[in-house]
Amino acid sequence: MSALYRRIPLIFNGLAAATLTLALAGCQTPSSQPGAQIPADPGNVASADRQSAIRLLNDARQLPSPEKDRAQLQAAAILYTLGDNATVRQAASSIDAEQLTDTEYAKYAQVYGSALAADDEFFTALDLVSAPRLEQSWFQIPADTALPLRNLRADLWSLMGDIDSGIAERQRIAPLAREAEAIAANNDGFWQLLTQLPSKELRLRAEESLDSKMRAWYELALLGRDTQADISTQLSALSRWRQQWPSHTAVSHPPQALQLLEQLASQRAQNVALLLPLSGPLGSAGRAIRDGFMAAYYSALDAGAPTPQVQVYDTGRDQPFEEIYQAAVNNGAQAIVGPLDKSKVANLLATEMLPVPTLALNYAGDKGDQGRLTPDLVQFGLAIEDEARQVAQQAYRQGHRQAMILAPESSWGQRGLEAFTEEWNQLGGSVTESRNYRDNSNFSQLISDALLISESKNRERELRSKLASPLKFTPRRRGDVDMLFVLAQPQQARQIKPMLSFFYAGELPVFSTSQVFAGTINRQRDRDINGVRFTALPWLFEDDNQTKQNIVKQAAPAPAFARLYALGADAFRLYPRLPMLRQFPEQQVYGLTGALSLTADGRIVREQIWAKIDKGAPVPITTSESGTVPNDSSAHID
Repeated sequence: MSALYRRIPLIFNGLAAATLTLALAGCQTPSSQPGAQIPADPGNVASADRQSAIRLLNDARQLPSPEKDRAQLQAAAILYTLGDNATVRQAASSIDAEQLTDTEYAKYAQVYGSALAADDEFFTALDLVSAPRLEQSWFQIPADTALPLRNLRADLWSLMGDIDSGIAERQRIAPLAREAEAIAANNDGFWQLLTQLPSKELRLRAEESLDSKMRAWYELALLGRDTQADISTQLSALSRWRQQWPSHTAVSHPPQALQLLEQLASQRAQNVALLLPLSGPLGSAGRAIRDGFMAAYYSALDAGAPTPQVQVYDTGRDQPFEEIYQAAVNNGAQAIVGPLDKSKVANLLATEMLPVPTLALNYAGDKGDQGRLTPDLVQFGLAIEDEARQVAQQAYRQGHRQAMILAPESSWGQRGLEAFTEEWNQLGGSVTESRNYRDNSNFSQLISDALLISESKNRERELRSKLASPLKFTPRRRGDVDMLFVLAQPQQARQIKPMLSFFYAGELPVFSTSQVFAGTINRQRDRDINGVRFTALPWLFEDDNQTKQNIVKQAAPAPAFARLYALGADAFRLYPRLPMLRQFPEQQVYGLTGALSLTADGRIVREQIWAKIDKGAPVPITTSESGTVPNDSSAHID
C-alpha cells in the first residue's frame, strides 16, 4: 500500500479480513467443469493462502462465464487480504463485471477499488466504487457486503477533499454499522471529516440542519474544532453536549480524540515558561507570538477554565540561552514553549535529555536530521515545506502527474520548491518544467518560455514558408504539463495568473500556498488570481473565534504577522495535548494554523484547509466539484 494512501485512517483496512470472509462466502460457485478444483470454502480467509488463490485463478480459466468471473473474484479477494495488489489487479481487470450479480459486483468494486487506491489510482478507484450500477442496486446488496464498500467510498471522498460527499456516505453507513468496532470506526470517520470544516461553516450547518442527528454531529465537531478552548472548557462543553443528546451514537461510541480529554486534563502542566525573543532582530516576531499565546490564555481564563501560571523570558538578550532555559526550570516550569531562533532549537537538539517537555517554535534543521531528536522535544513552526508537500499530495490525489513549477529565487521559495519536488517525485509524479523568477522578472516572457509558445510560433513560420495558400494558425502551449504549482506573493501571482490565459493555458489548474493571498480581501486586485487553489490557514475563516477577535481588537496585526499570532495561540492549545499526539499519532489538534499532527521524529506537521479565489475573495473548498480537476485528457491516470 502506498505512502499516500496510508495517510488517511482507512476503516476498510481494519475490517478487511472480517468483511471479506463474509463477502467470499456468498461468492462460492460449484464447478460445472470436470477437474476444476475450487476450494470447498474459499471464503475462509484465515486459512486461505496465496497458493490456493493462484490455483483458483488457474482453474478458473477452464470455467465458462459467469462461473469463471466469480472464481476470479474469490481469488482476488483472498489475494487482497494477503497484500498481493499486483495479482489482485491482474485478476480483477480480467473479470467481466457484467456477468456478476449486483451483490457480486459490489464485492468486485470493493476489492478492485481497494487495490487501485492502494496504488494511488484514486480517480479510477472512485469511479469504480461510485458506478451508476451500484447507485441503482443498494437495496439489493446485503449490509455485510455494502458496509466495507461504503467505508471505502467515504475514505476516498475524504482523501480527495470532497467533505460533503464523505459526510453523506458516513450517514448511509450509520444504519449498516451494528458491531461496536464498526460503529466506533464510522464515528471516527465522521469526526475527521467534520473537523476539517471551518468553525463558521460548522456553526451555520448546526443552525440550519433539519436532521437532528447531523445537527448534533455539527455541534460536537464545533466543540472539537474550537481553537480557543482549554481542555477543561472542552470537557465541560462535552458534558453539556452529552446531556443534550443522550441517545446519540457519539455518546456510546465517542471519537477517539474525545476519549483522551479527561486523561489530558489530569496531566497538564501547572507552570509554563514562554521563551521568546522580545528584543533584538527577532523581537517583533517574538512579541507577536507571545501576544497570540497570551490571547489564547486570557480567552481560556475568561471562560472560567483552569489556566497555568505563565512566566515569559526574553531570549533576545545577550545572556546565554542555556542559562535562560535552566532558570525557567529552576523556577518551577513543568513545560517550556520556545525558543524561536533556529540556532537555539539546534542547541536543544544537541542535548541528550531535556529536564521538562519542550515545544520549540521553529525547526532546527533538515527533515532528515533525526538522530539527535529527544523524546522531550517537539518542533512546531510555520514551515513552507509543510504547505508545499500538502500541495503535492492534493494535486497527485486529484490525478495530476506532470507538474510545472514557478518559484521565486528567495530562500522560502527555494525551500518550497525543493519540498514539493521531493514529495512529488516520491509519490510518482514528474516535474516537466521548473523555473525561478525575481521580483522584477518579465513575467510575460517567463510564462511564454515555460509554455514553449515560441516553439509553436516557430512551427507556424516554417509552415507559412512552405505553403503558398493562406494559413489559419493558433499557437499552442506545451501539452506535457497538467498542473502548475506557483510559489508567489500576491503581487507576483496577480501577474502570473492572467498570463496563463494570454498564452493559451487558461484551463491549466493552478495550485499555490497560503502566501498567494495577502490576508485581506481586495476583490478588485485579486480577481486576477481567480481559480487559484491554495493551502489556507484556518485563521483566515475563523472570524467568530474569540481568541482571534481578541488579537484583532488589541493588536490589529498586519497580515504578515497574523500567522505569528496564530502560531502563538496554537502553541497554547497544543502543548497540553502533546501526550495525546504521542500516544495516538493519527490524531490531530485543530488550530488557527491548521490541523496539527506529530511525526515519529518529534515534528508537528500542519495540514491547512483548502481554499480557492472566487470573484476576488477566498472561499473554503468542501466539495470535489469546486476542488478537483476536470476529467479530461490532461488528467493522467496511470
